[in-house]
Amino acid sequence: MPAAKPAPNSSLKSTPASDASQTPVDAFVARRILILSNVLRRAAALRYRRLLDISVGEWAALAELGLRAPCTLNDLARGLSLDKTRMSRTISGLEARGLLQRRANPRDNRESIISLTKPGERVYARMMAAAETTNDLLLAPFSADERRDMEALIGRLTDRAREILALEQESATQGES
Repeated sequence: MPAAKPAPNSSLKSTPASDASQTPVDAFVARRILILSNVLRRAAALRYRRLLDISVGEWAALAELGLRAPCTLNDLARGLSLDKTRMSRTISGLEARGLLQRRANPRDNRESIISLTKPGERVYARMMAAAETTNDLLLAPFSADERRDMEALIGRLTDRAREILALEQESATQGES
């Protein structure tokens, strides 16, 4: 079996892979995770629109703020692995609805510190209760050991995906294909 090609200037070690022409597309873990993500995102979009009149992107921003506030726009974007411009639009919408506030960063007046308002804290609490219920439903078929294993594997996959993203970003800035 031929080995997968390492990315240029990569510190990642490649592992043997089967010939892609012989691999059915459903065997690709990334594809299956993307489908799972899409299903969960669609269900969440319906749930949070119905319960709280917020979008999935707004949910993500509020959840991140609930964990890390006060923080900067860059901190939020980095925490969610999202583009700063996209995050900025979401934050502006939430600010207009009175769910968060921005104030000047005393250490750097070019950026703002973002935090939840009292109404934002109430939405966050309701949101987290709904998320916990859904999480319990999603994980109901799995034992405690399987849940721990899944958490560890998802963490490892996420770390690896971030490494691959960094390599892709590096390749893109170097003009490589």
